[in-house]
Amino acid sequence: EAYRGVEKVIRFDRVESCETCIGTGAAPGSQPETCPACRGTGQLRQVQNTILGQINTVVPCARCGGRGKVVTNPCQTCSGQGRVRRARELTVEVPPGVDSGMQMPVRGEGESGTQGGPPGDLYIFFEVTDHPIFERQARDLHTVVPISFAQAALGDEIAVPTLSGDKGSLNLPEGTQPGTTFRVRGQGMPDVRDPNRKGDLHVTVKVEVPTRLTDEQKKLLRQFATLREEKLPQEHKGLFGRLKEAFTHHEE
Repeated sequence: EAYRGVEKVIRFDRVESCETCIGTGAAPGSQPETCPACRGTGQLRQVQNTILGQINTVVPCARCGGRGKVVTNPCQTCSGQGRVRRARELTVEVPPGVDSGMQMPVRGEGESGTQGGPPGDLYIFFEVTDHPIFERQARDLHTVVPISFAQAALGDEIAVPTLSGDKGSLNLPEGTQPGTTFRVRGQGMPDVRDPNRKGDLHVTVKVEVPTRLTDEQKKLLRQFATLREEKLPQEHKGLFGRLKEAFTHHEE
């Protein structure tokens, strides 16, 4: 989803303007009245006498909360607050290339302002879940692909997984060593600001050592080692064979 972009339905609660009183807080047919304490200014001037003289300060009016208006006949829907909390559902377009920690604003989908003021914005924070095959580092992707001993020694063209759905391929040179990392350009994550720009895919090969070899296969591997003048591994003699060999050396 983060690679291609996706359409998501999100659900959230927000405070909205009351439809009954249109955000005024007053019951239908009535209007908020001018605050008698501050006479509609929303502020009160306080005078404090000190040894240095009088200090004048201006504070919000406690009677009206600084609004300059008081509701004497409150709306029954919002209890005179002018706003109510509602559950909302919204469909958003998530752009390709998003990563964990990124955020996207949706203008005008936040909570409503007081006294019928305009709404704010909704901010969506993204968290991208881990992928079972790929590890992401910014726009680059990293993965591990198993290969056989023969492929590593002789070279081969192998298929590599991609998020794009294209059949990715990689040419292994002869003598590829375990843990070698190859770069496949343009198969990483898209840039969230320019989806046409993509990172790279880094493929690390893991040579799988064969297990449970047959006698014939073991014989061929020993012949191979002899041809390369490599030190041959010791034959597996089992517990009885190792004990017999130990006693023989002891007697000598």
